Amino acid sequence: MKYLFSLIGLIIILSSCKKNDVRSAIDCTTITNFAETKEISGFLKHFKLEVPKSWKSELYYDETQSRFYSADTSKQLTDTYIIDVTWHQGEIELNENFEQIIENDLKQNEQLTPFKGDFGYFKDLPCYYNLAKGKNSGFTYHYLQIYLKSNVDEYYHLTTKVYGDEFVEERICESLSLFEGIIFLK
Repeated sequence: MKYLFSLIGLIIILSSCKKNDVRSAIDCTTITNFAETKEISGFLKHFKLEVPKSWKSELYYDETQSRFYSADTSKQLTDTYIIDVTWHQGEIELNENFEQIIENDLKQNEQLTPFKGDFGYFKDLPCYYNLAKGKNSGFTYHYLQIYLKSNVDEYYHLTTKVYGDEFVEERICESLSLFEGIIFLK
């Protein structure tokens, strides 16, 4: 009987030790599958990602970063979202100091108010994510950031910009579905 209680206690402890993942933390319960897609690789070949074929995409790079952004330009800005994936050469420490620096930057430089953020995992990599809200060009503006530490001196920064007040959660979750398709190249 003593072993039975020990086993039950162990099962309860192990089942409560679930990784804090971004999708569950921002309450995204549905996964979006996109019909016709095209594969885009970062200019320096650190990652590749599938986006809808009709989206307009831009690539940028320099000696310390490889950046890709994309959006559905056939829709009004308040009906779509903009995604940005950037690989950075550089070190980050995902800790409370980092969180404070990001939150201060959002408040002071971006004029946004962070309302959800934490440390967790994304694609089995340690991450810090936050969701902030504010105004830009007269529109309500939501901004999701995910910082992923991929190596000692490398990290990824994934962002989504959502303008307007309608279907905000759905658009954030759609962008998260796109991000979950990213393949990190070594």
